[in-house]
Amino acid sequence: MAISNPDHHHERRNLLIDATITAIAEFGLSKLTLAKISSIAGLTAGTVNFHFDSKESLLLETLNFVSEEFDRGIANALKNAGPEPASRLAAIIDASLDPEITEHRKMAVWHAFDSESRGREDYQRIRGALDKQNFKLILSLCEQIINNANKQTEISARAIANAISGITDEVWKEILFAGESYDRDDARKVCLSFLASIFPWCYSMPTEQGMKNQAGKLIDVTRATNKDISNVARLFDQYRQFYQQDPDQQLAADYIAERISTESSVIFLAWSDNKPVGFTQLYATYCSVDATPIWVLYDLFVDDSARRLGAGKALMDRALEHAKQSGASRIDLETEINNVGAQRLYESLGYVRETDFYKYCLEL
Repeated sequence: MAISNPDHHHERRNLLIDATITAIAEFGLSKLTLAKISSIAGLTAGTVNFHFDSKESLLLETLNFVSEEFDRGIANALKNAGPEPASRLAAIIDASLDPEITEHRKMAVWHAFDSESRGREDYQRIRGALDKQNFKLILSLCEQIINNANKQTEISARAIANAISGITDEVWKEILFAGESYDRDDARKVCLSFLASIFPWCYSMPTEQGMKNQAGKLIDVTRATNKDISNVARLFDQYRQFYQQDPDQQLAADYIAERISTESSVIFLAWSDNKPVGFTQLYATYCSVDATPIWVLYDLFVDDSARRLGAGKALMDRALEHAKQSGASRIDLETEINNVGAQRLYESLGYVRETDFYKYCLEL
């Protein structure tokens, strides 16, 4: 008797949920069918029925997926923000703009369940209490900020909490309609400007030179040179450990030194507070069919301490700029099937998952 593989089962369920997110974004709830979902997933309708009892159960699981992802994002942001109410409030707003959480397809899921009559009851059952809980948290943080400054008679915490919720809702609608072209940095600037206007003793008005995240840190990206070998090597060693390789700082240093000295790759470093927090490495190659140069973005890594600071996106943006300047026709990359976070980042930046070709590898 065949024994089902739990990992394979989990992978198929995630694939179907992702296809459902895409289908809702394209067709809405009213015109959604299992045939459309299975077609997007590249699976048969029978496979859908094997993993989910009905279309309704698949839709509910999809709503649960984006809901739990959002709640995890908020929880992680609060964990990293520390005890200060101003930092915690800014962290909530910044997490609400996270490109993984607010990918335009997922915004379509939120909007569909919230606005379409057939999904409204499901939305209230799953999100109703959680939305109220999140609002109470924002209200409580506003009250703490106001009370700490003894401005209870001058500022209404409830009015500010309502305004923050309204701004977030409006931003999510803008993402829904703007899609991948939405400028989240500009949205962060608007949100931070609002906080600085209401609570000037806690927040600074953003400048034109750059945008800060909730931790007050700017991300800068530079091309690595010989003087950066040790910094890149440290991150490169962590990157290899992420893929189950044994720690080997010397191997990492030797490999990076050779890449930089021979210019056989291009490496960009992301900096925060003058510390290297991430890197990406690209290799030049060619596309015979198009008869053009292309770049392979082989490595992308951000240190755990700098996750959600925008370093990954900053590195990807710099890689794109370099590829355009070099006259390349495209950038290719690969990632593990289970690395859903990376997939969301890539897709939010316009990368398209290849489904027409198989990848083969011969180990030597």
